[in-house]
Amino acid sequence: MHTPQYEFLSGAETHYFESPERREAILNFLRSHPDMFEVTEYFEDFGYQPIKRVHKKDFLEYLETAYEEWIAEGGHPNGVLPATIPHHKLARLGRLKASNCLAKSGQYCFDLSAVITKNTFKSAWNAAQITLTAAKELVRIGEEYEMNVTDGSSRENPPGLYALVRPPGHHAQSDLCGGYCFLNNVAIATQWLIDQPELKRKDGGLKKIVILDIDFHHGNGTQEIFYTTSNPLYISLHSDDDYPYFTGSEIERGEGEGLGFNINLPLPKATTDDDYVEALEKLIQEHIIPYKADYVIVSLGVDTFKDDPIAGFLVTSEGYPRIGNAIRKIGLPTLFVQEGGYCIEMLGINVGGILSGFLGRA
Repeated sequence: MHTPQYEFLSGAETHYFESPERREAILNFLRSHPDMFEVTEYFEDFGYQPIKRVHKKDFLEYLETAYEEWIAEGGHPNGVLPATIPHHKLARLGRLKASNCLAKSGQYCFDLSAVITKNTFKSAWNAAQITLTAAKELVRIGEEYEMNVTDGSSRENPPGLYALVRPPGHHAQSDLCGGYCFLNNVAIATQWLIDQPELKRKDGGLKKIVILDIDFHHGNGTQEIFYTTSNPLYISLHSDDDYPYFTGSEIERGEGEGLGFNINLPLPKATTDDDYVEALEKLIQEHIIPYKADYVIVSLGVDTFKDDPIAGFLVTSEGYPRIGNAIRKIGLPTLFVQEGGYCIEMLGINVGGILSGFLGRA
């Protein structure tokens, strides 16, 4: 449903990389391996409340009505795209509330990639609801898993789920869209898990969650939403000095209660399979294992691939099963949620590589 016709990269108009073909490429690969993956299109509608726990009311109202207002005010039917974004130097003398969509498009968006078309909100809504459905299923399989572990089974084969959604979410902040993202699917599902009153640990505390972001780009949205909280623990491996450029440094460690629970690890463009797996395994041992979480939610981006057209480390298709296997060794029920990855030809293979690695199968 979300089908922008173009975007602007390095000053040039180009086709929209976050396309419906991404979903088809991944789905076709998963369906071609029924021995490993069970595919279902079932999902529940959890309504507005879980989304409101993460995103601000005025922002949600804007997303839902933006396209109609844009057209009514003379905007181009290809989609809502800001012409003016209130830079902090421009807006420092006052905060006038935007009165029309031409202005709101800049107030609620930080770049030129989050084009809002006629059905964008519905598409983003469905992506959030699918992720919430997967989070609910994570609870069920997690309870079964913990019962088996209590009965003497090992943690060598943790259960896993994968939410194949688009548009992605990890760049969406509480009141900003950008980076192809409108609603933060991972943040919405995480907050929903934390909010469930019946989900308690043996000590009576809330269930603890680790968000592991392995997209090439820093998840500025997820960081912003949880920056002042100690649950979840947010960990991101991403490219140094790349989009979104102004977030993701190692000194961003959280504030208040959240201090020390936001971990960024920027990596150089020359990062290889070995480099990436070594960095990931170190983060797992030094931060994830000591946190003693109950669930892991992975922002799964494979734009770390060496041939990705708009990103890319030097990670190969052979490296993705190793990444999935490293996550498997955490030994916790895990939900993977699709984020970036734009090399259509290899997208299904690379996503499938991470998932098969998590299953312990190359």
